[in-house]
Amino acid sequence: MKLASILLLCFLFLFSMALAAEFPTHTPNGILIDRVLPLAHIEDLDGSQDTPAVGFSRWQQALHELSRSAESPLGWPSGRELAQRAKQSPKMNLAVLWARYDQLDTQNETTSSLAFAFTGLKMESHHGQDLVFHLPASSIFKSAPGQIKHWLFDADDGQGWRPLLLGQDLPVSYSSIGLKTMRLQAVLTDSTHLHATAILDVKALVTPQPTETWSITASEVYDGIAGSGQAYVYLADGHSQLTNPVVVVEGFDLDNSMDWPVLYALLNQENMLDDLRAQGFDAVVLDFTEATSPIQRNAFVLTELLQRVQTATDGETSVALIGASMGGLVSRYGLTWMENQGQEHHVRTFISFDSPQNGANIPLGLQHWLNFFRDESADALYLLSRLSQPAALQMLMYHYSHSPQNSPGPHSLYQSFRDDLANLGNWPELPRLVGVANGSGQSIGQGFDAGEKIIHYEYRSLLVDINGNVWAVPQNNSQLIFQGLIDVIWPLPDTQQDVSVNAALPWDNAPGGTRGSMAQMGDTQAPYGDIVALHDNHCFIPTISALALDVLDPFFEVASTPDLLGMTPFDAVYYPAENQGHIFISPESKSFLMDEILSNPSPVSDAPALAAVLHQATPNPFNAQTRLGFSLQQEALVDLTIYDLAGRLVRTLLSGASRKAGNHSILWNGMSDGGQIQPSGLYFYRLVTPDQALVGSMSMVK
Repeated sequence: MKLASILLLCFLFLFSMALAAEFPTHTPNGILIDRVLPLAHIEDLDGSQDTPAVGFSRWQQALHELSRSAESPLGWPSGRELAQRAKQSPKMNLAVLWARYDQLDTQNETTSSLAFAFTGLKMESHHGQDLVFHLPASSIFKSAPGQIKHWLFDADDGQGWRPLLLGQDLPVSYSSIGLKTMRLQAVLTDSTHLHATAILDVKALVTPQPTETWSITASEVYDGIAGSGQAYVYLADGHSQLTNPVVVVEGFDLDNSMDWPVLYALLNQENMLDDLRAQGFDAVVLDFTEATSPIQRNAFVLTELLQRVQTATDGETSVALIGASMGGLVSRYGLTWMENQGQEHHVRTFISFDSPQNGANIPLGLQHWLNFFRDESADALYLLSRLSQPAALQMLMYHYSHSPQNSPGPHSLYQSFRDDLANLGNWPELPRLVGVANGSGQSIGQGFDAGEKIIHYEYRSLLVDINGNVWAVPQNNSQLIFQGLIDVIWPLPDTQQDVSVNAALPWDNAPGGTRGSMAQMGDTQAPYGDIVALHDNHCFIPTISALALDVLDPFFEVASTPDLLGMTPFDAVYYPAENQGHIFISPESKSFLMDEILSNPSPVSDAPALAAVLHQATPNPFNAQTRLGFSLQQEALVDLTIYDLAGRLVRTLLSGASRKAGNHSILWNGMSDGGQIQPSGLYFYRLVTPDQALVGSMSMVK
C-alpha cells in the first residue's frame, strides 16, 4: 500500500511537470495528436495485421483528428465531402488514410506513430452481385514517408487476395447479403506491408434499374436559386411509355445519399412498388439534388416534374402523388402553389405519408449533445450542420439555437414557412387528401416518460472526465435536458455546459413515427467509457402532426375521437395501434395505400364508366365504428359484407338490397352477425353488384 502511494505521487509529479509545459510549436511529423480529444482510437489503426475493422464513421473521425492536429493545413477534405462526391459514381470508391503523427509522453518528449486505414465512401450497397471497386490516386490522403509498390485487396467474397491497380476497376460479386469485412494491403518498395480492414454492408444483391432517368431543373426560382433533381421512371411491364403514373416524392435526405437503389428498397417494402407495377401503374420517383434546401425550392422541382409528366402522357392523365416524410410538405406546397397560380397539376389523390405537417422532433437534449461535442466528433459536427439546413429549420418544432434557451421553440423559418403556405391557401383543394401516420392512434408513447434520462455517458479517469448525459424534454416543469463536461488534465481547455428547459411539450416520448437516434448513439464506439442508450427510439413525426390535427396535446386520443375527419384537412386517414418506424410499410398500411392509389384511376378513353365505385372506409383505422360508402351509376341490387384477414365472413351489412343511383353509406360498429365484438386487426369489405365485385380494407384498433 505504501509503495502504491509512492508510485501514484511520482505519477502525479510527472503530470504536474507536463501541465507546466506548453505544446511544442513543431514536431517531427508536423501532426501532434494531443491537440485533440482522440475519439477515433487512432493508435489501433497502426497498419498491423490485427488492425480492427472500421466503418466510414470511424475512418472519417481519424481523418478529422489528424487534420485538426496538423501544424499547418493538410488540405484534406472532410469525409462527408468525399462521400458526397462518391454518390455521383456507380462504383464503390475507396479512400485511404496514411499518416505519421506525433504524441507527447510524460516527459513532454514526442514519439512517432503510424496511422493506416481505408474505407468505402458508400457505406452500403444494393448491387452486391455486381459491384466495381475503385481506388483513385486522389483518394489517398498521405502524410508519411514511403512509396507504394502495389496494392492487394480482399473483398470478403471468397476470392481471396487480388491485385488492386490504382485508378482501375476491380469487379466483385457477392453471393449473400450482410456485413462484409474487406481487407487492404499496401506493399511498400522496402517490402513493408501495411494492413487495413473495413466494413461494407451489402443490403441487396440486385436492384432493378429504372426504365429511364429524367433530369429536372425548376423554371421557378426560390430565393434566387432554382432547385433541381432527377426523376426515376420505372414503367409497368408492357408499357413502352408513361401511361398511369404514381409520383413519389422523397423526404429529408440527410446527406443526399438516397439514390435509386435506396429509394427502391424503401418503396418496395411489402413488395408494394412491384405490386403497383403489376396493377399497371408506372412509378415516377423524385430525388432532389439537395434535399435539405428550403422546402419551397424543392416544391418547384416537383411542379416542374408534374408538368413533365403531363407532357409525357396525353396531357389529361390523372396522377396519384405520394409525399413521404418531408416530401409530404414539398407536395403540399407545390400543389397549393399550382392551384394558386391557376396551373393544372392533374393530381387526383395526394397521400401525405408520415409527413411532419405540423412539425418534426429530434430530442432537444440530443441536439445540444451534438453542439457540445461538435469540435471533437466529425459525426457530431456533420449532423449538427444538417440540423441547421433550411429544410430542417422549417420542420423542427424545437431547435437548439432557439432563444431564450430555457423556453424551447422552433427556428424563425418554421413559422415563416407556414405563413407562406397560409398565404397560398394552406392546402390544395382539387385532389383527394389522404394522411398516413406511423405513430400510434391510441396514445401509446415511446416506452419512457417525459423528462426521463435517455442517454447516459460518463467517464472518469486521472486524465479526463467526460459527461454527455441527455434527458427527454419534460412536460411543462423546469428540468435539465443536457449535461456536458470535458475536463482534461493536460494543457487543453476544459468545457462545460448544462441546459435546462421550461414550459415544454413532451414530444420526445409522444406517439409518433419513430427514429432510432439514441440506438445509433449507443452503437457508437467511444474511446472513453461507453455511451449507453437507455431507450432506443424517440418520436420523430408525432401522430397529431402526420394527421395535421389542430391540437396541441401530443398524447391526443386519436382513435376514440368520433369526428376525427372534422378536425383534419384530410378526407381519409390511417394510423396503426402501436408506434412504428418512420416510413415503415406494414401489410395493413400497404393495403390502405393500395386502395387509395387504385381508387379513381386515370380513365381510359374507350372504357365504359364504372357502374359502382367503392369508397375508402372513414375513419380508417377506426375504434368504435367506421362508415363504408359506395356510389352507383344506376339502381342495382347490392351485397355489402365484411371478412377478416383469414377470409371468414364476419358481418353481412346488405344482402340483395335495392339501392338507387347515387351515393350511399352504412356504419359498421365492429361487431359480427352474432353480436360479438371483433378484435383489432385488418378487415376487408366487399361490395357486389350484378356487374362488379369491389373490395376495400380497413383496420380496427382497440
